[in-house]
Amino acid sequence: MWAQVAMAADAPAVTTPAAPEPIDYVRVCDAQGTGYFYIPGTETCMRISGLVYYEYWVNGSDGYNQPGWYNRDLAGSLSYVRSELFVDARTATEFGDLRSHIDLRFNNYDANGSVNRTYQGNQTNLNLYQGYISWNGFTAGRIQSFYDFFTGSTYEENYEPAWSDNKLNVFAYTYKVTSGLNATVSIEDTAERRYGIINAPGYFTGTESLGYAGARYPDIVGQLNWTQSWGAVQLSAASHDVMATETAGYGVDSSKMGWAVGLGAQFNLPFLGSGDSITFQGNITQGALSYAAVNAIGPTTLVGSTTPAAADAIVVDQSGTNALQLANAWSFGGGLTHNFSPQWQLNLGASYLDVTNLTSAYDFTNTDFQANVIYMPINNFSIGAEVEYKYIAPTTGPTGNALTTLIHFERDF
Repeated sequence: MWAQVAMAADAPAVTTPAAPEPIDYVRVCDAQGTGYFYIPGTETCMRISGLVYYEYWVNGSDGYNQPGWYNRDLAGSLSYVRSELFVDARTATEFGDLRSHIDLRFNNYDANGSVNRTYQGNQTNLNLYQGYISWNGFTAGRIQSFYDFFTGSTYEENYEPAWSDNKLNVFAYTYKVTSGLNATVSIEDTAERRYGIINAPGYFTGTESLGYAGARYPDIVGQLNWTQSWGAVQLSAASHDVMATETAGYGVDSSKMGWAVGLGAQFNLPFLGSGDSITFQGNITQGALSYAAVNAIGPTTLVGSTTPAAADAIVVDQSGTNALQLANAWSFGGGLTHNFSPQWQLNLGASYLDVTNLTSAYDFTNTDFQANVIYMPINNFSIGAEVEYKYIAPTTGPTGNALTTLIHFERDF
């Protein structure tokens, strides 16, 4: 027994390992703003956010022989759900933040009565709304066009007013001229800016037609933006290649260069309410209708017609020669946001679009009005009600009146 005691006395003392210091696997990244955290093991900050909203629309129209919702037989209702996921990652470098951004949209809608008052079924889709990389003044990916300025203050789910509002693929460089003044040159996808090329009445009445050919040149966009505490002013310009397909047996000058110029200004109105603002903008285009209006609705011969409702150009007979004639368009629009209180908000939007030089058969004007009231009882949760109205006036043929009312429930996180 004594031997056992002696052996025990000679044995080294058993020590309990010190408890490891807690490791902060997820560190807050305050430098990039609220909600950012460090990706474990890196110096990259990430923020994950999203939203879910539900809408129910009721559509009606007095329009006769107008496309889409703009015919009395096409009036109906529609429920719409969108879930959106945002992922933003930023790494600080000596040349500024290296940023990657992803915006995924999951959409579902259920239409009733959208064609001859019959059920149109349920549809779901997923799309990459935005996805881009920016660093040291360069931007590459899918993002809002650098031509665009004001893209609306209302929900605008059905009839967007006459202004440019496009997400597309770009490669751009932005130079900081001075505090608040930036100049940008951007190479942008031309295909997503195409409205189409149509034939004048009586041309190629068989299977022949002259639509857009393949893309030769991208759109080149220039932007000058000045942002200050009082608001912002932006001047934009763009080129747009209009290239028609050649149909055997028909000679036509198959290519012309379209263009667009836009000027917009936003003024903050703190004396009316916190976050209040009013915005105006105008666009003049030739052969580039998308820069004047993203939702231009022109005349068609009948419901379901394959003739485009609006176009960038038309093929006409000029002294016995088939010629490509570019559409002229101008638009003016604006919007107002007023916060009655932190819980109640009013938004208004309106615009006018005039399209000519497509011959009297296809010249037209659009007038848009929108208004909504939004109630925000809880932070990041809102309930809205909106009215949208569109008036379609072709140079020849019947006019159309389209009206949508909707309710909107949204949760942001």
